[in-house]
Amino acid sequence: MNLNCRGALRRKSIVNEYYVTPIAHVKLLQGQIKYSDADAPITDQYYQFKAVNKNTKRVQTIQCGMGVARDFLKLTQCKPLPLFNPLQQNVANRNIQNGGINGRNNGNKNKISWNPKAKQLYNAIMWIIVIWNGIKVDSPLYNIKEIVEKYATSAPFSSRIKGVNTIIRETIGKDGSTLTDAINKLKDNNDIRNNVCDFSLLIPDLKDKDGKEIESYF
Repeated sequence: MNLNCRGALRRKSIVNEYYVTPIAHVKLLQGQIKYSDADAPITDQYYQFKAVNKNTKRVQTIQCGMGVARDFLKLTQCKPLPLFNPLQQNVANRNIQNGGINGRNNGNKNKISWNPKAKQLYNAIMWIIVIWNGIKVDSPLYNIKEIVEKYATSAPFSSRIKGVNTIIRETIGKDGSTLTDAINKLKDNNDIRNNVCDFSLLIPDLKDKDGKEIESYF
């Protein structure tokens, strides 16, 4: 369930009532329509926050544009997240505090030396977030995302790659489509970078306990 976060007083009330944590920062692509929980259409970039009620532990989602996101980041004193922008023309040049969006990965400072396989899995996870609207913030996808980010310099376990493959199958792949199929549809209206669409390093890990290949939905 999503939280209505319209208005500064409402956002302060949410932070008082919930533990609010940023979980994704995404570029909106051409042909996509997404709405903020502040009751407004999103036009460029957006954040997703996880909100856990301090008393009931109920988990809810906050999806919002950059103005509301800056307010939540200030209220919670959380660090901005790096933008996932798969487009060729990357506008992410400034830090969020200065009106931009890069946050902790601004420039080369604190740049992560990603393991190539971990980076491909991270990109796959972010693409699911970009494409699919029904992923809950307390779902296994976000748990895997957190682990992949924490151990970004190491190759992810096969179980996590298979877990993401299963999530794709149960969401994007319900009609037999793969993640790559869904990305290719977005390429009709977007100039997408090829290096964020390569999942070839993940395919060899898709095997069951007997060594039999599992169908890839990447």
